[in-house]
Amino acid sequence: MGFDHPQWEMYSPSKHGVRFLLKQAGILSQRAAAPTCQTCHMQEGNHAVRTAWGFLAVRLPMPEDEEWAGARATILQALGVLDPDGNPTARLEVVKQADVARLTHEEWQNERTKMVETCSHCHSVNFAKEELKKGDQMIREADLLMAEAIRIVADLYKEGILEKPKDYAHPFPDLLTFHDAPTPIEQGLFVMFLKHRMRSFQGTFHANPDYALWYGWSEMQQDLSGIKALAEELRRTHR
Repeated sequence: MGFDHPQWEMYSPSKHGVRFLLKQAGILSQRAAAPTCQTCHMQEGNHAVRTAWGFLAVRLPMPEDEEWAGARATILQALGVLDPDGNPTARLEVVKQADVARLTHEEWQNERTKMVETCSHCHSVNFAKEELKKGDQMIREADLLMAEAIRIVADLYKEGILEKPKDYAHPFPDLLTFHDAPTPIEQGLFVMFLKHRMRSFQGTFHANPDYALWYGWSEMQQDLSGIKALAEELRRTHR
């Protein structure tokens, strides 16, 4: 439901997906390792389908990396779960109830450990950890782009160039307005966050660098360029 979640499209042309299709076609032996969605996400028949980073790839506590911590704080503020001073809001309770984010290091580590154990059925533990770290790094890089775009729109509010909707309780755009965002530049943020940022890190975790780059990272770069151009146009019009 909602925005398309193309996990199958990420998985099927990955090395895992290709091996599974070759196995189905009888080209690989039925004894060959070929993990499916269930192998990684429904261990021992558990249908919770939880991951370390959660659905939106935002978590607490903040990272030690100051640049990344600043970017994540901006994203959490634009999601409305932190106020401008970095304090939790009532919306954080909704996130807790929905269980879409890991809110302690222990929660995150439990899910990461479970995934490493699953990967280690076919790979060495060190290989599995290093591959998963690539996903972590992609989230960091995507967050830096996302935060820059959010701050551009926030500056337009601050300068009085863009009218901030009355129901926004903080100086940041609200990423959860979804398609109800009132202007093209705010719509651009919505698509950048829920479509292209998601595909950047999900493509990486699904071992599909082509999908992560072309449908995720590259699209985020284009989103940011478009948001910068729109911001300059709005400033010129305002002057």
